[in-house]
Amino acid sequence: MNRQRRRLAAILFADVVGSSRLIGRDESGTVARLLEHLTRRLAPIVRRHDGRTVRLTGDGGLVEFASAVDALAAAIEFQQAMAAANRDLAADDAIAFRIGLHIGDVIVEHDDLYGDDVNVAARLQEQAKPGGIVVSRTVWEAVAGRHKARFEQLDELELKNIDRPISAFVVHWDAADWPTVPDLSPAAHVWPSMVPSPQAARRVRLALWSAAALGCIGLAGVAYVAFGPRPPPTLADLQTLKAEDLERLLVERRAADAAAAEKKRLEEEAQRRAEADAEALRQAVADLDKARLDRQKAEADLAELRLKIETSRREAATASQQQLADTAASRAAEDEAHRLAEIEMAALRQAEREAQEKAALEAENKRRADEALSQAQAARQKADEEVALRRRAEENLEATTRQKADAEAAIVAAHRAKVEAEAAENGLHLGVTDRQHLQVALTSLGFDTRGTDGMFGPRTRDMIAGWQKKTGLPATGFLNAAQRTQLLAGASAAIARWEAEHRRSEEAPNVAPAPPPSPPAPTNAFDGSYSGARRAPQQMVTARVRISGGSGSGTIDVPGCNSSPFSMTVSLTGDVRGSGDLNCPVPIRGTGNVVGPFTISGHAAGRTLQFSVNTSRGEFDVLMDRSTSTANAP
Repeated sequence: MNRQRRRLAAILFADVVGSSRLIGRDESGTVARLLEHLTRRLAPIVRRHDGRTVRLTGDGGLVEFASAVDALAAAIEFQQAMAAANRDLAADDAIAFRIGLHIGDVIVEHDDLYGDDVNVAARLQEQAKPGGIVVSRTVWEAVAGRHKARFEQLDELELKNIDRPISAFVVHWDAADWPTVPDLSPAAHVWPSMVPSPQAARRVRLALWSAAALGCIGLAGVAYVAFGPRPPPTLADLQTLKAEDLERLLVERRAADAAAAEKKRLEEEAQRRAEADAEALRQAVADLDKARLDRQKAEADLAELRLKIETSRREAATASQQQLADTAASRAAEDEAHRLAEIEMAALRQAEREAQEKAALEAENKRRADEALSQAQAARQKADEEVALRRRAEENLEATTRQKADAEAAIVAAHRAKVEAEAAENGLHLGVTDRQHLQVALTSLGFDTRGTDGMFGPRTRDMIAGWQKKTGLPATGFLNAAQRTQLLAGASAAIARWEAEHRRSEEAPNVAPAPPPSPPAPTNAFDGSYSGARRAPQQMVTARVRISGGSGSGTIDVPGCNSSPFSMTVSLTGDVRGSGDLNCPVPIRGTGNVVGPFTISGHAAGRTLQFSVNTSRGEFDVLMDRSTSTANAP
């Protein structure tokens, strides 16, 4: 039985808060953001503190450290990085981690860790708040006084599936003592599991040496299997890739390029072998032709010899005894010559058969070499096509990235232009009369502001943007000095008429001292002018409003903000509803104004209006009383 491998380790266990809810709302987006946090934030911090990522659990992970001091530093830095990443997100959209730390004796199985102390770290993580850290007493004893952190002791914890009570501490720290250290280099985004191990590299080298020992045809086949590329990703897949996936794609491309080079080398070697085999085949055919000629010549010599023997035999029949003796000797010599000729003829036939067999073998070798060459050429063509496809995909990905960057730059530029335009308009210090003149000018030019009350509400802003768009200017809804001059110059006649009518209406009592007609009876019991104030948190709020026929408009003043318009309605039963824009200067990458929308809800009773103002930064109440005259009307 093999002895278990064990070692003492500092164990960090991290888990996402509410991962099921986040994935249920946006599966692909949550998974992509979680992967970004693990690769761009957790992985660099773990490496910086000499840690090792043991495994990922989908929505968290287990990390091993040799030092508890490094483990706590990595945990605090990671929670700091996550707080910075979630700073501009709504609470429902933020991804928050809980972290538990423990020191103990763990079981080592391959590259994974097991044991009771691993479970303790996982259960401590469950006791932490979102974005918080809980450590065991063993960790506290190891790190006390070595970090800028405070520890709050908890009661003895009874953890699930842990048969002993655990003493634990909550970790507190000041963000100023732990500045976030970004590590966004491309190499930092590669997760350790994406790097090939030394054993895998040795297996590849052994496969290459084995393939080199085979013949031309076997070498081409093994090379294709060893270096065969994976199916190329589609354009839609490439557009959703993260930086770590692009790095893996580039590694695969380099492997494909190496495979293509190896295939090209095999193709050239097959070509050389095919040419050598073709030369051998031509030589074999020439040898076969020579053997055939030699055989034909031998056959002709044998026929001539046979003819001479027959002639000699006929002549010997009529010769003398001496001639018979000579003929016998000659016949013996001729028989020997005939025997030798037969032997030579048999040797020539054997040489011809061997030449034929050699020619057939060379022809088969040439056929196989041609097949190997064709396969190598097809493999090279396929590799070239795959490399071209990858290159096109990378170009498309780069084009998409540029388009996204251009779109984001356009959004930022538009926001900056609006902020600058609002700042420019505030710098004009427009009074009520100035605003009335601009409303008269807009209405006369076909951009009806539905009144000249001197307040730039949503309707007036829309009309300003419409006029800017028509005149070829950026449609920001805010006017600068040049635009104000252009707008007033284009409607000077209408403004003059409005001023004349305004003066006549003011001079009318002197011309006709007749008593003014009594105002029409209000159509709503709550019509009239209201004003009031209410102390909101750390500031005083004042407001004025005029109600006529159940509808009204007014302004609200908050310290540090410009006078902000709003509109409201009051039903016959006293229900109050309304909305407006809180115009407060807020510096964002420079100076400018940000208009924050708010809503109004409340009720009217007797001579009072009481309502709540809901803004993006909080809520406050306003109480207003109705005036006895219209002198306080806004």
